[in-house]
Parts: sequence; C-alpha cells; structure tokens
Amino acid sequence: MLIPAVGIMKSVIKIVLLTSNHLRHKYIAHKLFEEFNLKCIITEEKSHLIQGHLNEGINPLIKNHFEGREKSENYFFGSFSTFPETELIELPHGSINSEKVLEILKLYAPDYIILFGTSIIKETILNAFPNRIINLHLGLSPYYKGSATNLWPLYYNEPECVGATIHLAAEKVDAGDILFQIRPEYDSIDTIHSLGNKVIKISGKILPEIILKYNKSLILPVHQAETGMVFKNKDFNPEILSMIYRNFKNGMMNLFINSKDLRLSKKPIIEN
Repeated sequence: MLIPAVGIMKSVIKIVLLTSNHLRHKYIAHKLFEEFNLKCIITEEKSHLIQGHLNEGINPLIKNHFEGREKSENYFFGSFSTFPETELIELPHGSINSEKVLEILKLYAPDYIILFGTSIIKETILNAFPNRIINLHLGLSPYYKGSATNLWPLYYNEPECVGATIHLAAEKVDAGDILFQIRPEYDSIDTIHSLGNKVIKISGKILPEIILKYNKSLILPVHQAETGMVFKNKDFNPEILSMIYRNFKNGMMNLFINSKDLRLSKKPIIEN
C-alpha cells in the first residue's frame, strides 16, 4: 500500500547560487531550491554588450529576434516570475568578483556554489572554494566555449553541439573538469529559441541530481581536451545572426535529424 507523500525532504547540502535575473535564471533557482538548502541567491545584471551591439542601426531581424526570445522564454519559464523565498542580493554587472561577494560566500560557508549566467569567476573566489564551484554552462565544451555558445553551433550548422555542460569552475573559460553534459530532444520544427530553452529546461531537472551524485563521489570529473573554439561578446554581430536564421530557413534541422545518430557520434559528450 502506497502512503501519500506529505512533502519531499530537502537535502541538507548548503548551496549558494550566483546567477543573473531573467526568467531562465529564476527557473534554475527554483529547481535548486526544491532540492537543497539554498541559503542565498546573488544575481548579477547581464551585460548589454551583445544586445547593444546587435541593436546598432534599425534592423527588423534584430527586433524580431529579441521579441521572439522573450516570447519563447515566457512560454518555457513564465511561471517562474520571481526568485524562491531565500536571501536575495542584487548586484550590477561586473561586480560578481568583488570583496563583498567573497565575504558573503565565506559567511554562508556553502557546501557548493552554483554558477549560471554570471561573469567569469576569478581566482580569488575559485581558490577559496576549491572543487566546490559548479558551473552550468550553456554550450557543449570543449566544442564551443565563452559567449553565445548555443548560437555559434547554429551558425556552423551543428545543432548536435547545442546543449549544456555541468563542470567544475576553473580560471580558464569553460575549461573545468566535466561532470555531465546535456542535449535537448531535437525536433524538425525547432527554432533558435526553442532549442536553447529546451536545454535549460532539462538542465534544471538534471543539475540537482548531478550535484547529489558528485557530493557522494558517484561521479568523477572528466578532464577536458584542449580543443574547440572560444567566442567573445564582440564576435557576435547582425550578420552572424542573419546567417543562423538563414540556416533554419534552408532546412538545417531536417538535414540534421536525417543523419542525427551519425552526427551525434562524431561529437561525443560526457554522460556520467
């Protein structure tokens, strides 16, 4: 006989989340809050470099792109309009490595610090919490690292490289040892926005499980190969975005799905 559950017992593992403030970040915060003792959320305002650069001049494609992104994010994460009820500290862009943040982290003394969507974490914080800072990177390392790493694969006609990498944070960009990697469920009707949001959706479900397994030493971090490409904000421009939309229009997803197994095998990922 099954006894109805009164509630799900949270893990006693203490977590601090360093993230940003969009719906996708609030969604990940809720997924961590459901499972762990989420002591504090520190949000850093997103950089406006990409959007500001793309907004140069009047371009209907750019306007439609950002409107589409907002609409898709609302569809996937609209029910997560606020952060969960825990300590919330909001910071301007570029201040995630400040002495104030380090003091807060030391005060809470978390078992793990989770990163999702912040600026690059520097040596001062990394050294204070060795092997205890876990990054949810939107992109499959080492194939694509840095900025916009779920957009660049679509420019290069590689939907198989859209995904997420859960890895230990390191001083070098997205180069830390890998715990787990995630791909979305692909569909021929996927868009630039649905692919990325599918990745985030499934990452929110898998990330807590990976943290729990890593905490129990059931997952051994896998060292990354020194290969792949690293992109910066300044590399992305309206011409790149236009080509991505052209690739979709030219049937990129159908071509990929028709040879999906072969193409996935050529770009293996870590699934501990």
